[in-house]
Amino acid sequence: MNEVTESEFEKNFDEYMDRIEAGETFIIRLPDGRGVAAVPAQQLEQAANDIGEESWYNIFSDHDDAP
Repeated sequence: MNEVTESEFEKNFDEYMDRIEAGETFIIRLPDGRGVAAVPAQQLEQAANDIGEESWYNIFSDHDDAP
């Protein structure tokens, strides 16, 4: 998985999107140090199928980082 800064990703958005659609994966590093994964949709769908619907839902809803 390649890593790019948020500004680099935004500057070359179309190029990165083409690469992601072609199968590449990226970590987009935000200014505060957090990372966001950019992966082809089929990989995301496969991950959701592998862990099951309830676990997939919990990944996005079972956390305490909201105010």
